Amino acid sequence: MPISHDPSEEIRHRLAGRIDALAGALPHTALTQIVQGIDEIRCLARDHGFAAVEMLASRLESTVATGGYRAAVRTYLDAMSDATGAPQGPLPTAMQEAWLASVAMRLG
Repeated sequence: MPISHDPSEEIRHRLAGRIDALAGALPHTALTQIVQGIDEIRCLARDHGFAAVEMLASRLESTVATGGYRAAVRTYLDAMSDATGAPQGPLPTAMQEAWLASVAMRLG
């Protein structure tokens, strides 16, 4: 029986890899590189239907833009890593609220 290739799994791995790489580089990364990394993750997620990751990355971009990023970046990246396992496709409002609530809880 041939092994089927699931392209969404490849994208999940790419997203997870980019998120992990950005998280690992945080202590030594300039703000412009953080913003670029977040944007790349957001675009990859958007282009492949990972709405939860896209939404969290977008919110993180907004947080970074307002200057409140130091405490929040790692928390958002952790949530984005978790969200790579979420189903693809549109994200109902209740799910958006749940993801954002999980970030708020992690931030305390």
